[in-house]
Amino acid sequence: MTSPPPPPPPTVCVLLPFSPSSAGRPHHSRHPARRRLCVRSSRPSPPGIPNTSTRPPPLPPRRLHGADRRLSALIHRGDLDAALRLVGSSPRPPDVPLANRLVRDLCRRGRPADAARVVEACGPEATAATYGALVDGYCRAGLLEDARRVVGGMPAHVQASSAYAHNPLIHALCERGRVADALVVLDGMLCRGCAPDVVTYNILLQAACKGRGYRQALELIDFMRAEGCEPNNVTYNVIIDAMCREGDVDQARELLNSLPSRGCKPNTVNYNTVLKGFCSIERWVDADEILDEMVRENCPPNEATLNVIINTLCRKGLLQKVTLYLEKMSKHGCTANVVTYNAVISGMCEQGNVDSALELLSNMQSFGCKPDIVTYNTVLKGLCSADRWEDAEELMIKMSQNDRLPDNSTFNTIISFWCQKGLILQAFEVFKQMPEKGCNPNSTTYSTIIGGLTKAGKMEQALELLNEMANKGFNTDKMYRVLTESLNKEDKIEEVVQVVHKLQDSGISPQTVLYNTVLLGLCRNGKTDYAIDVLADMVSCGCMPDESTYIILIEGLFYEGYSKEARELLSRLCSRDVLSNSLIKNEALLLDQNIRSS
Repeated sequence: MTSPPPPPPPTVCVLLPFSPSSAGRPHHSRHPARRRLCVRSSRPSPPGIPNTSTRPPPLPPRRLHGADRRLSALIHRGDLDAALRLVGSSPRPPDVPLANRLVRDLCRRGRPADAARVVEACGPEATAATYGALVDGYCRAGLLEDARRVVGGMPAHVQASSAYAHNPLIHALCERGRVADALVVLDGMLCRGCAPDVVTYNILLQAACKGRGYRQALELIDFMRAEGCEPNNVTYNVIIDAMCREGDVDQARELLNSLPSRGCKPNTVNYNTVLKGFCSIERWVDADEILDEMVRENCPPNEATLNVIINTLCRKGLLQKVTLYLEKMSKHGCTANVVTYNAVISGMCEQGNVDSALELLSNMQSFGCKPDIVTYNTVLKGLCSADRWEDAEELMIKMSQNDRLPDNSTFNTIISFWCQKGLILQAFEVFKQMPEKGCNPNSTTYSTIIGGLTKAGKMEQALELLNEMANKGFNTDKMYRVLTESLNKEDKIEEVVQVVHKLQDSGISPQTVLYNTVLLGLCRNGKTDYAIDVLADMVSCGCMPDESTYIILIEGLFYEGYSKEARELLSRLCSRDVLSNSLIKNEALLLDQNIRSS
């Protein structure tokens, strides 16, 4: 008898949280016997340039002529519209390196569709770098389906030449938790003869660590070695970071120590990752050993190293150790930057040492570090917490004198503390000043001031701002609940209706959330018939109801004893696919339970 054939080697897919088949997409594992992948080395050559054992002599500088010289000047000037017009009007394809830069610059400005026109103009001259820049642009803009279309439409020779153009899409899919879709892209690469490079594996390794933990991810490292792709510092750092996050800092230290035997010299990032792990569990002796080893191994600590330590000390309230480490790090030529100072100042303010924070703020520039807006906002918050309003006002004057204009965080801090003190008029004045100071209110600003107005009983202003908040596209769910709870406690529904009429008379269209506030208040006060009239007015004014609108009416009808009408409305909405299935089931169950209990 012949012995059964050995099982096939593991694939990348089985080492990750999902397999492509789970996404409902085709998987190509049924192809003929698996060939040995020709995997790029851990230091892949740039796309389109062959990898050679000896470095070729440097190429002479490119000589640009005619339209390409003009194109180069436009790109360097940042006149992308003119560059785009020149590419579109030229009878010949643009110089590819110039086109690649133009594609990248357009994508950085959120214009991937225009970048696609440049790629199209390159024709068959476009390389993996050209397509990769476009794919990355679509991914950064959140247009992943467009990115997949570009990857799928690349010429066969580009598809097979490099993983460079595929990596941004695989990374974007993994970042969004769509690992199964990322594996479908990987599967397509393999079918077209395109081997994953070390960047591809690092992306998948990170997904494996998040999905199944670092122990499973270690198998992927063995797999990539078997395929001829050597792990690099980034590869090992993904594992080290996962070990620290899972609490296995000693294993992370062992892996760090073993890197030279694996052909990889530890770098500052690797040391910083283990250092962060030790700091997080307050093993300061081990942290000191890491610092000494970094100096000994000619891998000196940098600003990131210092920030790891200082941030941890401040977060844990161990400010007495901060000065010691600042002195120790300065001996290694590592001085604090503004991020470090901000962490220290934040810790001082949290512990109530606002005077120390003010003193450090005053001394920062003499230490060669200029405070930024975060520094000022942190101290401002500390002063407000201590009710030191005069000092807070002086600080804001200093901010302007030092060219640090207040931002949203500055205004939100002041508005929040005025509201907490019940001084809503002062808070509202600050709110009104924001546009004059070149700062538009954000969602936090609206939520804070609306909450303060509601608490002060100023419902008319709160409702008007709720409508304004919705009109600007901010999420109003939280403030809607706050207002409706207030209306439920006090009979102020007539005031809400008057606000709606006032807005209409002013030519402002009330938003759905405002109508829902009115409807809920009416239904809770037993005025469902009035609520139905308001709904009719809402529709006639061109404001379309949402799911919440209908749920309010259904429950209002039922609680007033109109169970038949409530069921009829629910049935009608079901037949027109107005409500989602989950809401339909919940409402039907609620009606059944209430009917039985009554």
